[in-house]
Amino acid sequence: MDTDATKSGDICPQGEKDLQGQSTEQKQRKERLRALDDRRSIEEELRRLNGELSRQTAHLRQVNQTLIDREQRLRLAIETGRIGLWIWNSTDVKNTGDWSSRLKEIFGLPLDAEVTHDMFLKCVHPEDRERVNQLVMQALAGANAGNYRAEYRTIHPRDGSEHWVTARGQAFFDSEGNAIRFIGTVMDITERKRAEELSARLNLDLEQRIATRTAELARINQSLEAEMESRKKAEEALKRSEESLRLAIDTIPGIVWSGLPDGYIDYHNKRWTDYTGLSAEQASGWGWKAAIHPEDLPGLLHYWKSILASGTAGEYEARLRRFDGQYRYFLFRGVPLYDDSGKLVKWYGTNTDIEALRTSEILAHGQLDALTNTLTALSKESEPEKFLEHVLRGIGWRLGAHSLGVWEMNENIGRVELVAVFQEDRLHLATPEEKRAGREIAPTPGNHPVWTEFFRTGEHCVFGRIESDSVQVRLADGPDTRWSDWSVEQRNNARVPAIIKRLYEIGIEAMICVPMFVAGKVTGLISVQFLQHEQRLCLGEIELAKALAHQAMLAIQLMRLSQLSRQAAVVAERNRLAREIHDTLAQAMTGVIVQLEAAEDAQAQNLPKAVTTHIERAGKLAREGLQEARRSVHALRPLALAGDNLCAAIKELIGKMTAGTNLRAEFMVQGKAQPLPHEWEENLLRVSQEVLTNTLRHAHASQFKIHLMFDSQTIRMELRDDGCGFDPAKRYDGFGLLGTKERVESMGGELTFQSAPGGGTATYVILPLMKYPPHLQI
Repeated sequence: MDTDATKSGDICPQGEKDLQGQSTEQKQRKERLRALDDRRSIEEELRRLNGELSRQTAHLRQVNQTLIDREQRLRLAIETGRIGLWIWNSTDVKNTGDWSSRLKEIFGLPLDAEVTHDMFLKCVHPEDRERVNQLVMQALAGANAGNYRAEYRTIHPRDGSEHWVTARGQAFFDSEGNAIRFIGTVMDITERKRAEELSARLNLDLEQRIATRTAELARINQSLEAEMESRKKAEEALKRSEESLRLAIDTIPGIVWSGLPDGYIDYHNKRWTDYTGLSAEQASGWGWKAAIHPEDLPGLLHYWKSILASGTAGEYEARLRRFDGQYRYFLFRGVPLYDDSGKLVKWYGTNTDIEALRTSEILAHGQLDALTNTLTALSKESEPEKFLEHVLRGIGWRLGAHSLGVWEMNENIGRVELVAVFQEDRLHLATPEEKRAGREIAPTPGNHPVWTEFFRTGEHCVFGRIESDSVQVRLADGPDTRWSDWSVEQRNNARVPAIIKRLYEIGIEAMICVPMFVAGKVTGLISVQFLQHEQRLCLGEIELAKALAHQAMLAIQLMRLSQLSRQAAVVAERNRLAREIHDTLAQAMTGVIVQLEAAEDAQAQNLPKAVTTHIERAGKLAREGLQEARRSVHALRPLALAGDNLCAAIKELIGKMTAGTNLRAEFMVQGKAQPLPHEWEENLLRVSQEVLTNTLRHAHASQFKIHLMFDSQTIRMELRDDGCGFDPAKRYDGFGLLGTKERVESMGGELTFQSAPGGGTATYVILPLMKYPPHLQI
């Protein structure tokens, strides 16, 4: 025995003593066994050995439970890994969806890829594709209140690699139950699946080792030294496994924790301590409450205690404080662990950052509500100028603003100038004097780094802090958020200090400036003023303000289009009046001048009868011109249409114009008369007047007929006389035919003539009812 101990050169002196002691004990045991010759002593020794075997077995079971706990922590920690976001604004699967960059990375798609439902299904493993598509369609159909959950495999298009993901989504529906939006997240759980496979292999391996260990213990009398060596190796393997599990849990990006059955938290991973700034000792037990937002803590505690009492898994959203004092929304998840007897032995949980998801949801709902309110107001508003007022009222209400100002870039001077002010629930459009005064204090590109960045990219808003004698500005959501004095750049303007002081005295201490765009270029801004000095807007509110600024620019464009439309209408009305004057007064005055010149010539030739005749003709022409002018005034303000419909007005017009003449006029209506837009009735009345006037003046006709026909598709008007006619191929300088054509074309209709010298004249007007302009729809 001494020789064997000497050969073990790699054993420490203490180990040598242990081995020597063990060898001596074995010798003594063998001597005692040999000395014991009665059966009772042998049985007593065997019972003692069996007890030692039982203790070793209990120790190995404890080792197995420890490994199970470590594996459970690893599984929950891996679930917090890579998360991608998708939004489907339209439930038509042919449309493209809005996928985040992280989600495209999870599916192995290029970052610039436009994702459709078909592309998404191609990325799903063929064996899971039908099941996943069915779950999506069920959610869009309203099953489970639109809730969507799935776990499936994906195939990366680039390399064909297989991955596992878990998906969670929610469909949103309109008042009729139709799906209008589909939002959700996808998390890569490939590592978790691999960990589960690894854990299964480890458990199998552990079971095999336990069986082997049990067999070795059964043979303890034959190989006690081998069993001791095996136990030492098992302890070393357990230590390495524990270190590996702790390293994995501490290095993953998710927050992982565990607790006792009564809710006492006994473990936080390194991610928790790094994020909150609290040490593991400070956060243990119930110390973690110090990192929860005070407004959210009562609700979280109540929920945590409720699932502790029920012993069921649960999740809750609350704000968690970062080490720098900023709060972000997290999803707190807790899962109970039961032993084989059904006893709750442990709680495991994760905390997942969902701030970006909540911001996206708030922005989406805010944009939808704002757009709905704006469209509702627009549909009820007849004046386009009021559209801007509705948009600014919505921005002010959502942000809790005191007042708002709209500024637009004047390219001629390279500065923004005031367009409108919304204050005390009233819109005021800036006068030219106010625009000139506003240029002196308006921000411009190049006069300050903050404003230069604001106008250069348009990606960031600007926060302003108004002091008693200065204005501090910074980018609200940019790379550099340090405050700087902007008013220093305006010191040479004597008006600026007075304006700053006035704003400060009325209580305006903060503002935010939001860019407005046209064709991707910053063309102005909206300044939103607040009374609170420390006005805090979350990222979602800032993004919502940017979206609403687009509506404000649209309102300004609509207001300008309306103004241009009115100007065009004024020009068109002037042209119409020119036509009326030309066809009536101008022609009549020309005839009067000709007769007076002839009378002057006759007087020079001493022909008194001819003078009298020419003067009488001039008077007659003057009276006719006066009648024509009265007819034009009547056409400008057609009193015949004030209380009657078109048919009654035409009949009254014929009666007045042909009274006292030799012209026999007739008016007929075929079909059921339909209500028409007022502009159409006025145009048809004026066309009738123009044609009848020409008949009275030039046709020398004895009969005149107007035939008005209605059917489901068109309105037809036929005007016919039996006069001298004319040649339609010749060009005529008068405005009568041109004016009539313009009126008919303005209604989308066709105008044609049929005439020949000596053969009378027929005028046809055809109006398709389906071509009503949108603003004339009845």
